[in-house]
Amino acid sequence: MDAKARDLNQIFDGTISFQIPLFQRPYVWSKEKNWEPLWDDIQGLLDYDLQFGRHRKHFLGAVVLEQLRNVAGSIEAHQVIDGQQRFTTLQLIMLAARDLAKRLDNEKYFDRFNDLVTNKASKVDYEHEKYKVWPTNRDRDAFKALHELTTDADLTANTMTDGYRYFSSQLHSWISGVLDEVEVTEQAIDTEERLAALWKVISSGLQVVVINLGEDDESQVIFETLNARGTQLLPADLVKNYLFRKAQTEARDIEGLYKRHWSAFDDKFWRKEVTQGRAKRPRIDLFLQHYLTLMMREEVRPAHLFESFKEYVENRQALAELSEEQQPLKPKLTVMPVTTEEQLKALSRYAQAFKTFAEPPANSRLSIFLKRLEAVDTATVYPLLLLACDQLLPAKRQEFERFLTVIESFLVRRMVCGLTSKNYNRLFLDVIRTLDREGALTAENLKTVLQVSDGDSVRFPTDDEFKSSILYRPIYTALAQYKIRAVLEAIDQEQADRKSEHLELPSDLTIEHVMPVKWELNWPIPQEHLTDPEAKLQFTQLRDQRLHTLGNLTLITGSLNPSLSNDSWQKKRPELAKYSKLNINRYFYPVHEGEDPLAQWNEDTICQRGQVLYEAASRVWPY
Repeated sequence: MDAKARDLNQIFDGTISFQIPLFQRPYVWSKEKNWEPLWDDIQGLLDYDLQFGRHRKHFLGAVVLEQLRNVAGSIEAHQVIDGQQRFTTLQLIMLAARDLAKRLDNEKYFDRFNDLVTNKASKVDYEHEKYKVWPTNRDRDAFKALHELTTDADLTANTMTDGYRYFSSQLHSWISGVLDEVEVTEQAIDTEERLAALWKVISSGLQVVVINLGEDDESQVIFETLNARGTQLLPADLVKNYLFRKAQTEARDIEGLYKRHWSAFDDKFWRKEVTQGRAKRPRIDLFLQHYLTLMMREEVRPAHLFESFKEYVENRQALAELSEEQQPLKPKLTVMPVTTEEQLKALSRYAQAFKTFAEPPANSRLSIFLKRLEAVDTATVYPLLLLACDQLLPAKRQEFERFLTVIESFLVRRMVCGLTSKNYNRLFLDVIRTLDREGALTAENLKTVLQVSDGDSVRFPTDDEFKSSILYRPIYTALAQYKIRAVLEAIDQEQADRKSEHLELPSDLTIEHVMPVKWELNWPIPQEHLTDPEAKLQFTQLRDQRLHTLGNLTLITGSLNPSLSNDSWQKKRPELAKYSKLNINRYFYPVHEGEDPLAQWNEDTICQRGQVLYEAASRVWPY
């Protein structure tokens, strides 16, 4: 290994090609995190040069290079093992400086900057060799367009183009004096002087430590060491680099493998940060975690994704080398990738299933399930969902929807009954193993597996337990409001007339106590309990418990809430009937003929409504 500090002229002036392999991540640097701090450093060097007539050195970090074996007649080529974001950004700055010199009709500095970004046509054998830096696949079209730029209007929007435009704008502002500090502008400085300063700073003021690997240096180990601990690389970037280096070592067609099995992962969709549970992480990290949990049949921690993936691949290859008698039982429901190509193919296959979760069809059973899953607040079921989506869609959609209903019933019933969710990770791994031994992924098999479990941490609440919790558990004080709202919204949807169109519920619905928490003002204690202090105490305790049960809770719009508040039943009921159009509130509509069972609202009528809500809830979430 050889390490030397070099300025950009020493790095890029010769006839040389720095190639970023396709298995590196695409260009991801951004304005706030990267371009602005880098420009601030560069402008400080430029202003210093203008003021004092000399430039300072500025260190930009390190790049790791591995020399490629030259094809006869081709130019010297290096593969960029680490530092491709920095190298690419420096090229964008030099392209912007080159184009600035061209707009100013300064041929000398145009040629100088052009020599740092382009090899002479007479020196190259292949088209890509004319570029000093040749980026990874996804960025090549944009990079070529910047090299051949005739007008800014020709550019399409992407991260690389945005970077070029940012530096082009900053250079234009600086060259025209707009960014000058007061002490710099005491004397007029002409454009030629500014271009000279720009050339000196970029060509010899900026320094990079170039680390050239020798033949005995393990490039993959060095890449992991530099990037696996605390830098901005995603675990998926390390996985990508690991798999494609293996493919390269095996002399596979890595371009073909990339196009068939990985190119989709370089889309912004996979790098978008999304919230799952209490964490906000890139979507591809979530996918890798659930994928590995499914394939390894063991819990995988987010902090150890790459290490777990590498261990999984190596174990699969070791198992494949065992004799048939030594082989463990093969899974029946998941694939068993061994080769590098099979690993890439499996990732691509299950990614399609995972993408279905991220973009479910509107109002589909899956979209409803995922929304209710947010209320349960667990992500441990996703490996099982990944398996079900892969096995059952699209051919067995009805079975898939029945499968979702079993999972949802299990989770919501446990939530309503106040049972713990602490062991769900272990439980759903056991479910996957059991279903795999059965060899058939069906809703009926899933129900059987869940119903045979006992103990508070794993059991499926029966109808009696579910009913008791709805009727008598003070759910308002036991569950977060978003969980209660999800339960009431699901019951409201179940009570909709099947002939009516589906309508999205308003997002501003709030939970209302029909008998208010502060009931003493307008909801007097019955006369028969007032004379006996013990009877009065028992009644008060019963009322305080019963008013927090589901039977006394409903949904209303936020604008209606203050006017209802603590009013008496005689005032509150007409307001509910008049303004609320929810299905769940039709229960309170006045009876026009005969005796009105809801003339009073008390502990008994709360239980009666609780029974109605239970019957609807048991249809939504059957045992």
